[in-house]
Amino acid sequence: MFSNRLVLMITDSKGSRILNINAFFKRIAFYIVVFILTLIFFSIISISVFRHELEYIAKNNNTLLSEYQKLLDKNSALNDKIDQRVEELALVGDRVEHLEDLVGLPLDGVPSDTDEYEKVNYGLQDRLEVASLAGVQKAFVMKFIPNGYPMDYYRRISDTFGYRIHPILQRKHLHAGVDFSAEIGTPIYATADGVVEFARKDYNGGYGNLIKIDHSFGFKTYYAHLNDLLVKRGDFVKKGQIIAYSGNSGISTGPHLHYEIRFLGAYIDPQIFIEWNMRDFDLIFTKEINIPWQSLLATINNLMEQMELPSSQVAQK
Repeated sequence: MFSNRLVLMITDSKGSRILNINAFFKRIAFYIVVFILTLIFFSIISISVFRHELEYIAKNNNTLLSEYQKLLDKNSALNDKIDQRVEELALVGDRVEHLEDLVGLPLDGVPSDTDEYEKVNYGLQDRLEVASLAGVQKAFVMKFIPNGYPMDYYRRISDTFGYRIHPILQRKHLHAGVDFSAEIGTPIYATADGVVEFARKDYNGGYGNLIKIDHSFGFKTYYAHLNDLLVKRGDFVKKGQIIAYSGNSGISTGPHLHYEIRFLGAYIDPQIFIEWNMRDFDLIFTKEINIPWQSLLATINNLMEQMELPSSQVAQK
């Protein structure tokens, strides 16, 4: 019965004492086991908690990486759009400069009191408005007053405006227009809006087949020595509309177009109007001094102002 027990007897001056060593160790062993089990339990719980935390962190990290990638993609797309808008603005700027050049506006300034150019930092919108305003005014003028070439293709200008010896009649007379040497059948265009006053295939005093167009503000254009006529008297024509094909009718030494411009019945040199364009808009006012431009332009500006007003206000005016 006592074979598995360790009994320790301690004897001193006070007497003898007996210690049951086996029970003591059993108690210690029990406590150790309980401690180890508790430690294992908490370790398992801690490891499980840490693992879930790590999984949560890894999941959040993947989400953040995914969001970061989406932001990078959006940033790249926005950069592409910005680059595209910059290119478009640059293109628009180039076109505005072309428009400014076309309508005769200075590209980098305006004339100052010292006749030098001062830098004007117009914004793109301001430049568009200025160019459009000037362009509309000039386009209105050039829509109704003859300008530009009456044909796209011709061999050469065979005769100009002025006095000469007539090649057939052999006497000095005023050559009242400009002659364009061209093949028969070359398209001829109206040089301004107007109404066909005369269109007839006949001798017509040497002009041959002839078209006369009555334009606004006292201008008329003549197109002579034609082949085929595409318009008739009373037709409204637009600038750039094909009205006939060149020929060799009437008194003529070869296929050509005789082109005249008249103002209030008086002959004027068509060459100045042929070379007139929006870029050099103001040059005609100094080159052609036989036309009261100041009065004419004032009338045109007044008409444009009335066109911009409501009809009721125009009636009150």
